[in-house]
Amino acid sequence: MSLRSFVTSALTLFWSLLTTVVVTAFCLMLVVMAIQVISRYTLGLAVPWTDEVSRYLFLAEIFLGSVLALRYQEHIRVTVVTDLLPARVAHLVAALADLIGIVVLLMLMGGAWNMMERTAGVFASTFRMSFSYVYLMQFIAALLMVILLVDQCQRHLRGKPVISPAKPWSD
Repeated sequence: MSLRSFVTSALTLFWSLLTTVVVTAFCLMLVVMAIQVISRYTLGLAVPWTDEVSRYLFLAEIFLGSVLALRYQEHIRVTVVTDLLPARVAHLVAALADLIGIVVLLMLMGGAWNMMERTAGVFASTFRMSFSYVYLMQFIAALLMVILLVDQCQRHLRGKPVISPAKPWSD
């Protein structure tokens, strides 16, 4: 097995695992919220951990799902102006947008790192999980998006199209 095919296989596995994590977080969030609603309105019991667990699963879904949305070029875009530009100028504007996104994500990573340090000893009120994990997830998602945007930016600067890989859910 060549290095190139190994890296390709590893990346394919990584993106499959990330997709599985996001879908699993969504499904678990639905189950936990169903437990919350059923226990509260049918049984008259409040299950205190369901609120926090569903919130953490929602955050995992949003942060990690945004990485997948960026990878598959699924973020919302308004392209009225850029569609009117010549191809070379459109690529430069897209590269500038990528650079702005990278700067914002780097600032987000700095804030997430700071909050991880500050909340390392702070735990959820209904179960033993440090708040720092929420910020770790935010940090990892921002880092992955920076990597994707750097690749996307260099493609724009070279005048190459940014091609979205095949979506595993579109088969």
